[in-house]
Amino acid sequence: MVIVLSGPGGAGKGTIARALVDGDPRLVLSRSWTTRDRRVDDAEDAYVFVSRADFEDRRTAGGFLEWNEFLGRAYGTPVPDADEERDFLLEIDVAGGRQVMDRLPDALCMFVDAPGDDELRRRLIGRGDGPDRADQRVAEAVRERAEADELGYVRVVNDGLRLAIAEVRGLIEDARAGR
Repeated sequence: MVIVLSGPGGAGKGTIARALVDGDPRLVLSRSWTTRDRRVDDAEDAYVFVSRADFEDRRTAGGFLEWNEFLGRAYGTPVPDADEERDFLLEIDVAGGRQVMDRLPDALCMFVDAPGDDELRRRLIGRGDGPDRADQRVAEAVRERAEADELGYVRVVNDGLRLAIAEVRGLIEDARAGR
């Protein structure tokens, strides 16, 4: 099963994804490639940080399940290795989720969001984004929410990390049970 976890930066999807993978041996997190610079709060294995040329070579070779440009940076999810015993968790944006849904209509797609735009902006600034960048990302979050709703994503509001993790875990278990 492929599980898509989308949402604006600062909503907590990365933290939720790590907690899910740490607590579920049947789940593996796909490691996206990106051309963006590494932030101070990025874990060592958060992304594969590459040059634009390396990214384009992989894209041209068909090496991404989905890929997208976001605020001038490229992001791509490598085609997963065949591993029928594990489910793949993709932490990607909604445009990438649309590409996954086109290829894999049975994918479970969830949109993790902050309780509101003011809280989202506060979280973004708290993790190191400047005020202008935070405002850009909040504006993009408004667009992403609308697209996620259009695509039928399940919305998960992260107004308490433990509750959000439990909700996402429950949705995954429900999807597994329905296979």
